Amino acid sequence: MTSTKYQIPDDAVSSNVTCQKQRARAVRKRWILTGSTSAVLGQLTAPMLFAILALFGADLIELYFASRLGVEQLTAMSFTLPIQATLFAFAIGLGIVVATRLTQARKVEELAAVSLIFTAIVGALLALILWLNLLPILNLLGFDETSVQQTKVWPTLKTYMQYRLSAVVLFFIIMVVFGVLRAFGNMRAAAWLLVTFSVAQTSISALLFSPAAHSVPLNGLEKLGIAHLIAACIGCVYALYLLIVKENISVKVNLLSQQSRQAFRCLIRLLLPVVAMQLLTPIAQSLLMGIVSTQGSDAVAAYGVVMRLEPIALLLPMVLTTSLPIFVGQNWEAKKALRVRRGMKLAVVACVAWQLVIATLLFLGADMLSVGFCKQSEVKNAINFAVSVLPISYIALAAVMLYISCCNAIGRSGVALNFSIVRLFVLSVPSAYIGAAVAGFHGIVWGLTLSNFILGACLVLYSAKKNETLSVQKKAVLS
Repeated sequence: MTSTKYQIPDDAVSSNVTCQKQRARAVRKRWILTGSTSAVLGQLTAPMLFAILALFGADLIELYFASRLGVEQLTAMSFTLPIQATLFAFAIGLGIVVATRLTQARKVEELAAVSLIFTAIVGALLALILWLNLLPILNLLGFDETSVQQTKVWPTLKTYMQYRLSAVVLFFIIMVVFGVLRAFGNMRAAAWLLVTFSVAQTSISALLFSPAAHSVPLNGLEKLGIAHLIAACIGCVYALYLLIVKENISVKVNLLSQQSRQAFRCLIRLLLPVVAMQLLTPIAQSLLMGIVSTQGSDAVAAYGVVMRLEPIALLLPMVLTTSLPIFVGQNWEAKKALRVRRGMKLAVVACVAWQLVIATLLFLGADMLSVGFCKQSEVKNAINFAVSVLPISYIALAAVMLYISCCNAIGRSGVALNFSIVRLFVLSVPSAYIGAAVAGFHGIVWGLTLSNFILGACLVLYSAKKNETLSVQKKAVLS
């Protein structure tokens, strides 16, 4: 008697796996709506804390290696920070747009490949534009390739930026997949993605600067550039693995189909306002760099260190701006306003406590930190002063950052945009300009500190007025 063997078709297995992934995403979404507020925020935030720390820590370590090469190299890299901030803003904007489309789409798999191709096209075009206009952009930021100091580093700086811009497409894909994983609620995988990229960049940089790599025919900044490129390759491969294998999202697509063309048009339409919002910060940083450059190369070197330290000092608020909107947005859509208010209060209290601790630690360790980055007295003193004064004002800045992210999450993008414009262009840039005219680099630091406190006061007044208006409306309805 012969036995018949039955085989399950491959497409049935694939469909079953896809359904399991979809059910897992649905469970994660339901948990965000019903779980304890503190537990949900904690589990959404904790993985991102290490991820964001690794990402900005890698940038800070890169700047540390540049400082070991001398003040000229540190100053040269500091001039490129607004350009790098622009690339990061585009990457975050693309991540927001793609994650929004994928979470709203009925057929996620059909849109994923189009989104990745769209990301690659935007990244390639942006990298090409920046490369063709690199020197004019640096000149606008205050870099003078004809000066004695900066003439020495221009060839090396040019090669460094060549490697950085070559990695733009890969880095954009990493950040887009990061945004998609967060939107699906898979915070652990998203965190591991950034940690993998950051650890790879730091490890390769350390290896290239070790005594064993002295025979490598590369200058200092060139080593940092190629380390970033190799790390981006590793991170991109891992990102695609997480998307395709772990989330079981196919990337097959027919670019000539009507659905693909519609997806491209939709992504372009969504990208413009989001990126415009994200670009406000790098534009303001470029203006601030122009103001700082009027105080000399030592001030530029010190400000470059401060720009890299700021994300570390604002680590918890920055992480919460990635996790809190997920909680707020989904609960707001589910008409759970009480959970939204409870989550926002909890986040603000945590950030205030965090910033008080960070400000105290930076004040006590300012001298040791400044010596670690540069032993030249003028640069060291400038870093010491900025690290001692600025962080206390980050308490107000953290509250504003959380408020802006929550406004975006519940659809009040107009309010968020107004606060961002006021923070950057009404307060920060004019205060820095006036401070530079009055007291040089110290005046810039005091101006930025004062502008953060004024912004915090504006937020308190605005919130009080908003609550008063709501209470009046409630009384009118009840009466």
